[in-house]
Formats: sequence, C-alpha cells, structure tokens
Amino acid sequence: MPPSADHLPRREILRIGALSVLGAAVRGTGCPSPLQAGDAPGASPAVGDAGNASRRPAKCIFILLQGGPSHLDLWDLKPEAPAEIRGPFQSIDTTVPGLRLGELLPLTAQVANHLAVVRSVEHRFANHIAGTYITLTGSEDQPDQDREAHADDFPGPGAVLNYLERQPTRVPASVSLPTWLSIPGPSNRMPGQYGGFLGGVRDPFLISGEPQQADFKPLSLSLPDGFGLERMQSRWSLLGELERATRRLEDQSIVTHDRLSQSAYELLIDPRVREALDLSREPQPARERYGMTKIGQSLLLARRLVEAGVQFVAYNAFNQEWDTHGGLIGRYRELIPGLDRAYSALVGDLAERGMLDETLVVNTGEFGRTPLINKDAGRDHWPHAYSTVLAGGGVRGGQVYGASDPRGAYVASQAVSPADLLATMWHQMGIDPQTELRDRLNRPMPLSRGRVVHELLG
Repeated sequence: MPPSADHLPRREILRIGALSVLGAAVRGTGCPSPLQAGDAPGASPAVGDAGNASRRPAKCIFILLQGGPSHLDLWDLKPEAPAEIRGPFQSIDTTVPGLRLGELLPLTAQVANHLAVVRSVEHRFANHIAGTYITLTGSEDQPDQDREAHADDFPGPGAVLNYLERQPTRVPASVSLPTWLSIPGPSNRMPGQYGGFLGGVRDPFLISGEPQQADFKPLSLSLPDGFGLERMQSRWSLLGELERATRRLEDQSIVTHDRLSQSAYELLIDPRVREALDLSREPQPARERYGMTKIGQSLLLARRLVEAGVQFVAYNAFNQEWDTHGGLIGRYRELIPGLDRAYSALVGDLAERGMLDETLVVNTGEFGRTPLINKDAGRDHWPHAYSTVLAGGGVRGGQVYGASDPRGAYVASQAVSPADLLATMWHQMGIDPQTELRDRLNRPMPLSRGRVVHELLG
C-alpha cells in the first residue's frame, strides 16, 4: 500500500538531511529522485529459471526502433507483389538459404545465421504511444490514442527487474540509453518504460547523452570538482551512520530509498560500471565497427554494460525517428545503414566473445507500416502484421518464424503477440512469466499473459 501521509514529513527530513551528505555528488548524476509518494515496497516474488535449468539465464539488449520501421522494406520484402506494395528496395541473399532481407541491410545479411526473424507479430494498436506500451508491457488495457505515462501503468521490463532484485547489487539491474522514449506533451513521458504501479523508484537508470561525441561523459565518469572517490566513500560512511540512527523512526517504506541511493553511489564508484561507460577504453577499430553514430556507440555501450553485469539494457530510438509517412526512400537511405552497421556489429561481436548464447538481443518497432505506398511516397502505421528479430539468448538462429500474407498486410501463419515475445524473453532470462507482481492496491498481477514461443528456442 502507498505510505500514509503522516510518513511524508519524516521522509522529507531524511531526504533533505541524510541524502544531503552526498550533496552534489548524487544530485549531479542525473539519477532518479529519492522515494516518490506512492511507491509501494514489498517482498519481491520468487524468481525461477522456468524450465531453463540446463543453461544460464540470459541477459537482454532490447532495441526499440520507435516510430515503426517498415517490415516490407527491412525484414519481410514481397518481391512478387505489385510495385505499390513491394516498394523501392530490392531483396538480397543472406548467409541463410531462403532468408532474404532488404538491400539496405548487407552487413546484417552476413550475420543472419544468428537471427530468428519473426514475421507474424500482430496487435490492434495503430497509435505510437499505445503500440509502444504494448510492445514493452504486453498490456492491452489502454486506449488507442496519445497519452502520457501515469502511476497506474504496467511497469516496463527494466522496472520489473529492479522490483525482482532480491537485494541491491553493485551493478544496476537495468539501464536505458541514450534517452528516454519521448512524446509531445507537458511531461514528455512515454508510458511503458517506467516503474508504473511499482513506483518511480523502480525506474531504470538512464545513461543519457551523445556517446558518439568525443566529450561524452556519462554520470559515472565524473564527480564534481574537488569531490574525489575517497571523499565520496567517507561521506557514504557518514550517510550510513545517519540512516542507522534514523531507522528507529522510519517504517518499511524507507527501504526503497536505500536501494536507490545505494545504486546511485555504486554507479559513481564501482569500477566495472565506470569502465564500461568509458568508451575511450574500447579500441578505435572496434568503435568504428559499430559506427561512430548515436546508435552505433549506444549499442557498443550496451554490450559493455552487459559484459559488466547489467541484466537489461534498453536502446531507445529518439522521438519516433522511424515514423516515415513520406519520403521513405531518402529517409531510409539515411537511417538504415547506421542500424545495419551497429546491429550487425553487436550480434557479431557478442558471438565472437562467446556472449551471444547468454545475451538475448531483441530488435523491434512498435508496429510495421502499411502495405500500400501512400501519396507522399511513404507508408503509414500498421499493427496487423510486422516483424521482430531475435538473436542469441538461447533462440535458435538462422530461422524465419511465421509469415504474413502476400501483401504483408495480415498474419498468415503462427501469429505472435507482443505479450508472447515478452513471455519468451522472461523465460530465457530465467524468470517465470507467471511471476506475480503487486500493484498499488496490493492486487496480484501476472508478469505476462503471453505464451512462451518454444518453437523459437534452440
């Protein structure tokens, strides 16, 4: 249950007093605020391997190409369809016989043996916000219209992992980069990526900025002037003493504050995280392999964070950049080569490092695009059939799962919902999709109402 109003003054005293020991060191990180009104702490439910005892639970890099990339021009081309459907791009061979991709994905075609192309994803939401929400949560309890995030939303994957943590760890469970998903509006908060009914304290950490720039200095690489690590550790020790002294005055609601402040501190001093975020440590040829672009260096950063122990890294495309209602040819010639280089490098790099089997890479939009090219030489929103591509994490590579009809308009076989994909993701991460979450009214909610698509697994 939410903390009662009479607890707020004591909590505010703690926030102003004890947290101020860290001073600008924590406030300057860009980390989420301390415990917010409405956060509902409680015992985390049990986490099991859900039938995956023979292999290590996977970590996940979740690439959301927000705006809706066209399945008909990337993953599910229709070369035999009329010109107004097949579009301007040709299909090309890949390393997998019979699997063809769009001509702007030549590097991805070379790692197709690691990919599972799911061509039969469908849902009913044609709005960007609604489509993103169901992609990240599986929840259909929403209107098909614009809205901003609110406290009763179903939590996103990163927030769920924070909730399921049995105890704070030295490495964050989840990180989002290089921006939050955004929408026009007063708060600019896209639903589905935050803590929702689990509370804002469960939000993932955001590593923001332009990682392709030489002056990229994420939060863990810089402390305020004159605030070295020894001083930071000394102040943290003092903070611990203050919090132990105030423990007698506080109830269980303060425990969530502890997790957040501890994680902020660890981000500042833990060498694994600090080094993972320091891209200057990566050899220049490796950086160039990913491409010196925002998506390229973000996916390299994602690989480094997973290597450092982060369970879930979300890559968020900025401001619906894949929304192509017009000028599709020119826009895709700008967008797709950067994706092709970064994505193929990530999959290949993980495979070469022996990390791919334990790292699930999800590459998806919130929906696809219309079969017919419109009057503005673009394609419009289309959720009735589109593609999601999986790699690693125990998913069998070199396969196509499901099919759309000859126009790419509707699912013809083996329909898959976003909830099914999320259930499969949770299963491969060693978490039972039926794990029980508790909302703000302490009502039980299953983590996923989807089915695990076992046919995809190796």
